[in-house]
Amino acid sequence: MAALTNSRNTPEMADGGRIRVFPVEANTNIFLGAMVALNAAGNAVPASATTTTANAQKVMGRAERMHHGTPGQNAINNPGAAGAISIVARKGVFMFANDGTIGAPQVGLACFAVDDNTVGATDRASGASVQQYAAAGQVVAIDSSGVWVDFWHQAISAS
Repeated sequence: MAALTNSRNTPEMADGGRIRVFPVEANTNIFLGAMVALNAAGNAVPASATTTTANAQKVMGRAERMHHGTPGQNAINNPGAAGAISIVARKGVFMFANDGTIGAPQVGLACFAVDDNTVGATDRASGASVQQYAAAGQVVAIDSSGVWVDFWHQAISAS
């Protein structure tokens, strides 16, 4: 499309894109409350460490519910084909476990999804030569229960 030459009524996504529905990867279980990531194929998976940029994930938010499912039902697609079910992921500020590397200096900085329930301060395990963890969001606060992560601010993406 060409640049505008007149005013335009630009559409806005409902709810500002806070709630999105994603197809679940084949043979995958996503539990409610987990960090949901998209794999290289664009299917939802639980956030986890990867070993190559070809398998890089993009964290999309917290698993809210199974799409068109019973409230409180996990997204169990095992066995199942990719896209056989879908998961609703919500952006917001949610608490996750600290892998022990996040402290007061990380408030306001990016944190990374070590797994579907844990965040860390760096994008890889100690000694790893490649990025392993996807950017989860921005650290909002830290308390004795865990790390508050803002999924609206994911300034760093997998490279």
